[in-house]
Amino acid sequence: MYSKSILDEIRDRVSIVSLIGERIPLKKAGRNFKGLCPFHGEKTPSFNVSDDKQIYHCFGCGEGGDIFSFVMKFDGVDFLEAVKYLAGLAGVELPKTKYGFVSAADEEHSKRKKWAFRINEIARDFFAATLKASVGGSAASNYLIKRGISENIWTQHFLGYADNAWESLVEHLRSKGVPLDLASELGLIRKRDSGGYFDFFRERIIFPIISPRGEVLGFGGRDISEQKGDQQVAKYMNSPDSLIYHKSGCVYGLNKAQSSIREDGSAIFVEGYMDLIALSQVGVNNVVAPLGTSLTEGHLRLIQRYTRNIVLVFDGDEAGSRAAIRSLDLFIDAGLMPRVVALPDDEDPDTFVRKYGAEKFREMTASAKSLFEFFVEKVLSETGRDAAGKVNAMGRIIPHLKAMSDPVERGIYSKVAAFQVGVEERDVARSVAAGKISVGREFLPRGAKKKMSAPASCELMLIKGLLMKPARIADVMESVSVEKFSDGWCRDIVSVLFSQTGEKDISVGDILASIDDPEISSQLREMAVAGCGCEEDEIDNLIDDCVNRLKERPAARRLKEINDEIKRAESARDEVKIFELLREKKELISQKHD
Repeated sequence: MYSKSILDEIRDRVSIVSLIGERIPLKKAGRNFKGLCPFHGEKTPSFNVSDDKQIYHCFGCGEGGDIFSFVMKFDGVDFLEAVKYLAGLAGVELPKTKYGFVSAADEEHSKRKKWAFRINEIARDFFAATLKASVGGSAASNYLIKRGISENIWTQHFLGYADNAWESLVEHLRSKGVPLDLASELGLIRKRDSGGYFDFFRERIIFPIISPRGEVLGFGGRDISEQKGDQQVAKYMNSPDSLIYHKSGCVYGLNKAQSSIREDGSAIFVEGYMDLIALSQVGVNNVVAPLGTSLTEGHLRLIQRYTRNIVLVFDGDEAGSRAAIRSLDLFIDAGLMPRVVALPDDEDPDTFVRKYGAEKFREMTASAKSLFEFFVEKVLSETGRDAAGKVNAMGRIIPHLKAMSDPVERGIYSKVAAFQVGVEERDVARSVAAGKISVGREFLPRGAKKKMSAPASCELMLIKGLLMKPARIADVMESVSVEKFSDGWCRDIVSVLFSQTGEKDISVGDILASIDDPEISSQLREMAVAGCGCEEDEIDNLIDDCVNRLKERPAARRLKEINDEIKRAESARDEVKIFELLREKKELISQKHD
């Protein structure tokens, strides 16, 4: 583990608002910043970022932490990688200890990942150099030029070419001192049965798959060979999953598209590499593509970090329509509803923009209908619009409406379905309500989690005040003991807070880092982000008032007991007892006002 001083220095130099704001849109909201949570689907912002406390917390799903946990969660990396990345941003030099902060196994894994990224970089540069060297004469450059792709776009997207020499890349990697067994794991080369290696990609245009952080994760290759006879060669080949690449959680082009997606507020999904490159050529840059697979939950989670406004542009054929409709349940489970561009028959985004231009394409994306409307139209085209056809169609439509977890969204699309099919809206509503609604993947509401007890208000407010001003913990500890707290939850939390008094300049981040229980940590983080409802200059008074009320609590409790005893003594006509109780009551009241 890195020392606390190193981690604190990184925290001090990296603004959590700037870090998160580069990844998701944030708006100022009082002392904090708010945005849509990148870790679960939501339509109303509940994701809060506190710049002064250097923490974030989502009031919707409970996810939260500091800059390190955010990078780990958002970028899908481990703690060591997050520290290295943030240290690089902060300009903090990390100590070069061998095994002092991580296990030997973790260190070895980290080294292999670092090597894997470097090997892919070497391969990317090799493929790009091979393509540039071929300009004006090879099938590769001629193919791209014929498709209207300029050299400027080649460079922007690091396009390359793998020749048909079988061992060109093998020899290049060997000359760079690359461990060929690891290059084989990455799918760049393959082992021969007779020994040695050969290139996996041959006679193909190469499309590097690059992460939003600029790491080369893998490659796609488009065949440009002249296939002869009965020989069948796959049109596209992709890197296999590896220790740095998982195709179900990556999309092509996000490294270039991320800024345009944020600016435009939307992301366009296309089917293939060349569709994306063709759109980039005409200036449509908020485009990504799945990697030789159908859309997955991982793809949607990734894109939701940047926008919830998604447009699907699949090929204008039956296969394209089926691909779009297959993804409907996936989007509903994620709480999303994309729009769909229906291209003319036998057109794909590449051929469409070359024929009609970028403006026509933008017009189609702007006027695109929802995937649900597209689905209903498709169903009706198959069932027909007679009475039997409508019944059949509603039987296929209702399950999707039931699966929508948002009642407002469900109501809106129920109206859409009723209008498109030509049935009464109330009949659709009855059908949807007739069975148990399947809400798909959801997050438990805060109230459904383990309940926090309802402590006396001053105990809870004192904790909130101390989270706002941790420097007061030491003097509060001198005034009241843990035993003064009647609520068990508050007593446990105060014990944690009081244990921090040995540290100088204690921060909320330090307190949260010291708590092993993730639920308590989440509750405290939520309280710290929410604040205590008073201005900065009022926090001391709040803390002092709460401390005084805690100190007065035994006397107040005894006064209540005395009043009850006096009533009983009056009923028993015990004047001596009444006199004793009144004298004790007077003394307690006198002490209270001293």
